Amino acid sequence: MSFINSTHGWIAGRATLQLGSNATVLYTENGGDSWQLQYNRDEQWVTNLEVLDEQTMWINGASSLFYSLDGGATWNESAVVDGMSLMGTVKFINMTHGWTSNNGTLYQTMDSGQSWKPVSGFTFDDSPRMIQCLSSNNIWAIGFTGIYHSTDGGVTWTQHSSKGGWALSFVSETEGWAIGDDRLAHTIDGNTWEELIVPMRAPAFRLQAPYCTDIQFLDENNGWIVGTEIPVMYTPDGGANWYQQTVPTEVNSRIMAVDFINQTHGWAVGGSGIIMRTTTGNSLGNRLWYGMTDPLFLSIIAVVITVPVGVFILRRYRKSKRIALETKPVQPKIE
Repeated sequence: MSFINSTHGWIAGRATLQLGSNATVLYTENGGDSWQLQYNRDEQWVTNLEVLDEQTMWINGASSLFYSLDGGATWNESAVVDGMSLMGTVKFINMTHGWTSNNGTLYQTMDSGQSWKPVSGFTFDDSPRMIQCLSSNNIWAIGFTGIYHSTDGGVTWTQHSSKGGWALSFVSETEGWAIGDDRLAHTIDGNTWEELIVPMRAPAFRLQAPYCTDIQFLDENNGWIVGTEIPVMYTPDGGANWYQQTVPTEVNSRIMAVDFINQTHGWAVGGSGIIMRTTTGNSLGNRLWYGMTDPLFLSIIAVVITVPVGVFILRRYRKSKRIALETKPVQPKIE
């Protein structure tokens, strides 16, 4: 999903949850009050949408990418590989230079998708699911089994984490976040990734993964995560605290993507045709927990432990004082 302003946006996916369902692109020019069907093709599985401007957009498909140069009115095919193989992502840094991936290979184009070539400097057996360009040289990618970084415009890559996920969100050249099915990670130096517990409703162990899918931080403080266990969660303080946000009661499927244009105005989309919009995106609901490592939970445990210990010490003190009084030697009376 991608909105370029408060009114104009696109959503790409499948028409239904059934395998083999038609690939679909929807477009709105009134902030989501109504949607127009712009793309509908058999046997394509669209998982990525790249909007460069109001006229130019790309989606991924099986063995090919598809692009529009007229705002989605017509679409063209950009063949990448032979055979049926889902292209894992699509990302352009400008009108001519972009990347896509499949089956452990990263491809690059320098001629607006007229031709694609493997990137020899990407030497990992992984397919990026998302690529984020912080500058023309500083580029990050996340795949099934790792997080990767390039400092030379995508020519060579290094692996910075051996665990992958679905999405990345960077707020500066060095600070970023990663989300996966059961993963939340954070870096503040652009090098080391700290593994965090995905926020939950209660400080307990999970019986299944929370199945998070997308993450977006607008700045170092305001961020959102969407998924299954908790459809939408929000932090106003850079991840120090997370809060569950209210969604319609009929939302009972996995939320796949989130897109905010400011702290209050955003959209989220998921399975079963769910499209949600909010103008109160920074509202605070119930505070979520970091499980057994949550500071509030640890403080409660500390109080629970401290109070009995304090009572025990006080009782010991009173008992020792009573014994001391009972055994205090009696001074002989001198007449």
